Amino acid sequence: MYSQGMAHTTIKVEDTVRDRLATLAAEKGTSIAQLVSDFAAHTPTEDERAERTARTLAVLREMSGYAPSPEQDQIADAELARRLGGAA
Repeated sequence: MYSQGMAHTTIKVEDTVRDRLATLAAEKGTSIAQLVSDFAAHTPTEDERAERTARTLAVLREMSGYAPSPEQDQIADAELARRLGGAA
């Protein structure tokens, strides 16, 4: 039975993905539907991440006066990636 505001939707995934979702849901004592719902509810969109980043940078600037240029950000990102063994 579905509550108001709930729709029945079918998605097609590989059998291995379905089986993994079933295992993850069972380990959490929930259903695949609830697992997917929780993922969607708690995973920020690209716009939400960008907004969160902008708010964080604004607080850092206000508290520390640190306001790197886009070029400084790129240099710092490249250095972090180098130190972590990845590519920027």
